[in-house]
Amino acid sequence: MPPGSSIAISLPRKRKVTTACTNCQTLRIKCAGQQDQPCANCIDTNVQCIRNPNRDGRSKIPIRQRLRSLEEDQDLFLRLLRTLRHDNQQVDSLLKYIVDEKPSLNEIRQYMNRYFLPEDLERGFDLLKMDDEEGGSDHPATMSAHRALSIARLCDIPPYAGPACPWTTVTDDNGLVSHLISLYFTWNNLFFNWIYRDLFLRDLNSGNVDSPFCSPFLVNAILADACWYSSYPETCAVPGDVTTKGQHFWREARRLLDAQEGKVTLPTVQGMAIMFPTSCVMGKDEVGWLYAVQTSDAIPVLRSYLEDPSNTDIHRELTLSIVDQLEISWFNAAIARCFGLRRKPLVNVPRRARLPVHEKTDETWFPYPQQVEPVPAIHRNCVLNHGVELGKIIWHLCGGLYSSGQDGRVPTDIEQIVSKAYEDLLRWRKNVPTCIEYDEDSLPDVLSLHMDYHTFIITALSYLKTSIPNTESDVATQGSVASAQDRCIASAHAINRLVTMYKNRWSYGYQAVHNFHHFYAALFILMEDLNNPASHDAFLSIANTLALTAGRWLFTRGMLRHVQIATV
Repeated sequence: MPPGSSIAISLPRKRKVTTACTNCQTLRIKCAGQQDQPCANCIDTNVQCIRNPNRDGRSKIPIRQRLRSLEEDQDLFLRLLRTLRHDNQQVDSLLKYIVDEKPSLNEIRQYMNRYFLPEDLERGFDLLKMDDEEGGSDHPATMSAHRALSIARLCDIPPYAGPACPWTTVTDDNGLVSHLISLYFTWNNLFFNWIYRDLFLRDLNSGNVDSPFCSPFLVNAILADACWYSSYPETCAVPGDVTTKGQHFWREARRLLDAQEGKVTLPTVQGMAIMFPTSCVMGKDEVGWLYAVQTSDAIPVLRSYLEDPSNTDIHRELTLSIVDQLEISWFNAAIARCFGLRRKPLVNVPRRARLPVHEKTDETWFPYPQQVEPVPAIHRNCVLNHGVELGKIIWHLCGGLYSSGQDGRVPTDIEQIVSKAYEDLLRWRKNVPTCIEYDEDSLPDVLSLHMDYHTFIITALSYLKTSIPNTESDVATQGSVASAQDRCIASAHAINRLVTMYKNRWSYGYQAVHNFHHFYAALFILMEDLNNPASHDAFLSIANTLALTAGRWLFTRGMLRHVQIATV
């Protein structure tokens, strides 16, 4: 026998009886029969030979039966969960039956098969809508059965808490407000660091509507924005209609802003900054742009008021430090939006364009509502500072491309303008410190910053990919077109890698709104190189991630539709 060979392989397999009959098992004797024939012992004793395959652990039949039973129980559990999320008389009867009768799973299954038809589940959202209409819409949302029975809500422990009253009239549920506040400071404020969280929460829980760092307008703006990160039914103005997410809080915020009649305070400016992306997500792009213009105009007014020597406000110095951070964060968001829309900059470079770097802190961050261990939230200022340095490059590029003196026409020296910006972008990337380099465990704001960089490259070099119309000469030579195309494709692949890291580490559903612009830019570049297998795979990867977000972010459906039309 060769070394290492197995004896079990070399010998013929011993034939075994599939299972012993019941009589032989009782007498503890060897059963000599076959599976489909009576054994010799039963023939000799003149008894019926009965075999029970479920008692043989070697057989696959019992395993299959157990699996089938578990699958049926799982289907029943999911069906029961979907049913209990609704609020109607049938659900109340089911709950009473379960509490009073204490039935088994099979009895619950029989009850539901008898009283709950499949179409009842399909009408679930309609039933919810009818219940809300009967209850009236003039009162705040209160606790209801479908909310109380939500397993996700029972397990939800928001890291930040705050009361509903006196800040909003849309709901009186403190749990919902705490949930949405926690979502905002976990995700949106990570990307748009416009609010000093601890001071805001302090004033929020004080209940003083005239506090310096919180206001009803700001609270409702935050709640409207956070609705897009939540799956709670109360986040929809019309229950079951995801197209109305956050609209009730948004309308309340708009009403409160109008009531201020132009008064400029820190919470007012912060709230207007939040209303800008929130309005855009709702499809109100022109309204969102109006809020962006108002925010850009209000920040210098607020700073001028705070820097006035005659100002005796006891919070003056602290508010000024928050305005510094607000101005830097707003500059990063506004300049990216202007470049994406191909408009001249709304804002100037911040006066104080740098925050303390490499700060040491014990602060942690975790991706609420996911239940995972917190991670250190270090070097947040480093992300903001290098975001400003990146924004400065784009600010100068926008000034050269969209200056008012060009009357909307592309400048004749566009190749020099774009080439200079591209060199500056490469220099920026080379100078990125180690603390905000990205890897598989990077925080979302770090990954988003690097997506910004590659999207800026794609947008800038897109001007060199084709000949420029309305110019005296064709400044985009064949060489520059080919080179620009290759660089754009390389950046699109880089965006795909960053998107994959983000999805694998932090989930695809919790994105900053501006991240979807990165997806969109990369898809249209990769679309031009689909014959390349690597580009084809990257295109499918990003498109799949975008499709997965369509259930939460409705505007991504329109983005996917544009991509679909362009690929036909």
